[in-house]
Amino acid sequence: MHALDEEEMQMEELTKNIEELENLSQKKNLEIQNLEASRGKLMKKVSITISKFDELHHLCASLLAEVEKLQCQLQERDADISFLRQEVTRCTNDVLLASQMNKKKSSDEIFEFLEWIDMMVSQEGIHDMCPDVKSDSQVNEYKEMLRKKLLSVLSELEDLRVAAESKDELLQVERSKVEELTHKAETLELSLHQKESQLNLLEDVGESGGGASTSLEVLEVEPVTEKWTAAGTSVTPQVRSLRKGNNDHVAIAVDVDPGSTSRIEDEDDDKVHGFKSLTYSRIVPRFTRPLTDMIDGLWVSCDRTLMRQPTLRLGIIIYWALMHLLLAFSVV
Repeated sequence: MHALDEEEMQMEELTKNIEELENLSQKKNLEIQNLEASRGKLMKKVSITISKFDELHHLCASLLAEVEKLQCQLQERDADISFLRQEVTRCTNDVLLASQMNKKKSSDEIFEFLEWIDMMVSQEGIHDMCPDVKSDSQVNEYKEMLRKKLLSVLSELEDLRVAAESKDELLQVERSKVEELTHKAETLELSLHQKESQLNLLEDVGESGGGASTSLEVLEVEPVTEKWTAAGTSVTPQVRSLRKGNNDHVAIAVDVDPGSTSRIEDEDDDKVHGFKSLTYSRIVPRFTRPLTDMIDGLWVSCDRTLMRQPTLRLGIIIYWALMHLLLAFSVV
């Protein structure tokens, strides 16, 4: 019995050991599963790392190519900078040389100008003003003499300016007088024209009265209102003859356009004066005939206007006199 109890106790201990071992094996299995899962994650990370390493290797290669390219560009820029430095140095030397030459030239011109001033001043009566222009000992003396001479010239110029202003004032007074005389001449000319028109009307009335007493016709004059046309304004009186009851001779007065009469008079004037066109001269070519005709027309119209307008002639004479007076004052 005692042996059976010991065997049962051993069996219980063995059962407990087996259970412990099973529990331990389960734990180890769980650990193995966890390790497998972690190993899968690690393998995934390793694969990702390997792929990233390839990308990084490719990126490093591209960066090395860019670095080499930048180094080449940097070398080119260094070469350009060295060339530009050489150009700047050369241009600076050229500018310095040109400035020195300009300074020398300007100094020579100043000395020539001073010598010319010395010559002009000596002609005015001051001799030996500066025997040596380039000597430093007489520069101040020369400057003082020049200053005095310039002050005297400026004072003379001021006196001339005052005299010119006084003459301008006198000219303005004379011009105002001339304008007043011109205005008076225009008023007198206007009154003269009015008197002439009145005399012409009186003569027309006297002639019409004498003609009515000797002829057998009765004339009726109908004035036509002024109408502006493309050629200008014209007032044409219509004259009609009224027949009598008997078979007497009746005179018919034909309407005459004042423009046509004036044109006929102008042609007569041209024939009298012997006017010839510019195309008759050997200098003006014939293909410029329209321009020469226009110039001839302007010339003839101005000539006729001056012949028929004494006020305009008087104004041109006054203008001519004023222009010559202004020219004389400006020269003085």
